[in-house]
Order: sequence, then structure tokens, then C-alpha cells
Amino acid sequence: MRVLIVLLWSCCFGTVLAQSNNSTPVRELTQEGVRLYDAGKYNEAIAKYQQALAAAPKDETALSELALTYNELGRNAEAVAICEKLVKTNPDIDASVYVTYGNSLDAMKKSKQANQAYEQGLKRHPDAYSLHYNAGVAQATSGQIPASINSFQQAVALNPRHGSSHMSLGMMQLGSHARVPGMMALGRFLVLEPHSARAAQRLPLLDQAMSQGAVKTGENSISINISAEALQGANGKSKGSDNFGPAEMLLSISSAAALMPPPGMPVPTPIEQFSSRFGKLCKVLGELDEKETKTGFTWNYYVPYFVELEKKGFVPAFTYLVHASKTDDTEVQQWLAAHPAEVQVFQEWSKNYIWPKAVR
Repeated sequence: MRVLIVLLWSCCFGTVLAQSNNSTPVRELTQEGVRLYDAGKYNEAIAKYQQALAAAPKDETALSELALTYNELGRNAEAVAICEKLVKTNPDIDASVYVTYGNSLDAMKKSKQANQAYEQGLKRHPDAYSLHYNAGVAQATSGQIPASINSFQQAVALNPRHGSSHMSLGMMQLGSHARVPGMMALGRFLVLEPHSARAAQRLPLLDQAMSQGAVKTGENSISINISAEALQGANGKSKGSDNFGPAEMLLSISSAAALMPPPGMPVPTPIEQFSSRFGKLCKVLGELDEKETKTGFTWNYYVPYFVELEKKGFVPAFTYLVHASKTDDTEVQQWLAAHPAEVQVFQEWSKNYIWPKAVR
């Protein structure tokens, strides 16, 4: 019996040793594939993953990386097939697999199935901001605007430094005539990515939102326009969630005042007007929040950040930093060059700001 046990132990040890020795090249091949993927060499990466899978056909890492690469190349049906098998075999697999699964389905114009994939993933990984964000993209594509806004809000709450979530949220809100919430989200995005190509593309949306609401109709007359949606809350009620009616009115009045400056007074530049209006907006938001408890995502998530920003005197630094992508604007670039310390202090404060983890 002792001889039999020794023989069995030897066989098991030999099997474990063989598996251990076999896993090393699989892991190395997969890592090499990841490096090739990061370098944009997708076909070469696929070859490495396939070599790894030849030795270990069920290796989850190699399979998930292969699916991601197929998705990048537009080979979405192949990516979906892999992801379907992975989530069926291991429903608790990493959230990134569900992201690839949903993204591939969405790329195939299968929005309903894509949303189901994201929802399936969120049941297992409710705190995965990437799933909320990609679900929001798919919902926006299929016209589910309120649902997409909610998904982007969950994404920024889970990861305050994810620029794409702030950017997408701001764009969707501005498109829904929620001017102040949209400006808050876009402003946060531009703080995170002030110099990027995306910043240069999205900045005009913020400038337009800041200046809209007033039109000069004659030499001494101005018309103030505020949409009904802007005066109502997120639920369509004047006293409902995320209502910014008074702030909307302030912005429009500020725009009107800029159109007709007092006689003899120098006309402020557009960037100076932006700074002045934004500072007044933040101050008014703080005063409104002190008078009564406000409800809604923007009031509880973004407003405290911008109110504190104004109280600390960071409005000028914020203004010029978010306009940094205007490389041909001499006024902006000269101010940034002359005030690097102010910008650095603001960025350090913003970096260390503690965002609320639970948002009402």
C-alpha cells in the first residue's frame, strides 16, 4: 500500500510540475501579445495569443485578450463568440470581458443584446465604472438618453478621473437642454484633459453654453431666452431633482449685460467674460445650496466642487486652464505662461479633492 501511495504521489507531482512548466510559456506568450497589442501590432498579437491557446485552449487571459484584439480589428463576431463562452464558463470573469462582449455587440448594431451584456456584467461587477460608461455609450447610440445620462453619472461617481465619462455626460446633458449640469461635467472633463485634441473639440460647447441665452435685437434692446427644459428639473418639475432655474436665469442675464456694457467702460474680452460669469455662477450655486437642501446628481456631485473652487479663488486658473487647447489665442497662452504657480496649485487641489462616493 505504501508503495502504491508513493507511486500515486509521484505521478501527481509529475503532472503538477508539467502544468507549472507549461503555464510559464503560456503566460509569457500572452504578455508578449499584450505588448504587441499596445504597440498597435494587432495581427502579431493575435498570433501570440493563438500560440498560447494551442498549449492551453481554455486559458481565460489569452482568450479575453484575443477577443479584445478581434474587437479592435472589427472582427466582432469572433470576439462575441469568445466572450459568450467565457461568461458562460465563468460568470464572475473580469469586468473587461463583459465590456468587450457588449462593445462587440454594439459594433454589430445589436444594441439590445449589447445592453444585456453590460447589465449581465454589472450584476457581477456593480462597481466597474467601465461597464457603466460603455453601457452609457450604447444607450446614447440607441436613443436612450435618460438611461445614458444615468450610466455616465454612475461612471463618474465610481471613477472621478475618467475624462471620457465626464465628457460624455456633459455632451448628453447639453443636448437635453440641461445647461448648468452639462457645463459642470464638461468643465470637469477639461480640467482633466486641458491640452488634448478632444479638449479642443469640446471646448466650443462649453463656451457656447456659457454665452447663450441673450440676443441683441436692436441698438438698445436685448432679448433673453431660456428654454422650458432648462427652467425645469431633471424630472420635469420646477422644484424637482437637479433644478437650476435661478442659475439659468443668471447666466442669461450675464450674457445680456455683456452685450451692452456701460458707456465708456472697456468691453471685456471673451475669456474675461467667461471668467466673470463662471465665478458668479459658482457663487450663486453656493448661496442657493445654503438656503435649502438641493437634490439630484449635479447638486450633490459637481456643485460642491465648483463652489469650493470659487471660494478658494481658483476661477481664473480654471478659466485659462480649460481654454489651454486654444493654442492660437495669445491672451490665453500668455496668461498661462505668466501664472504657472497658480495653475499648479489649482491642479493639485483638484487632484486631491475628495469626491462623494455615494451620490443621491
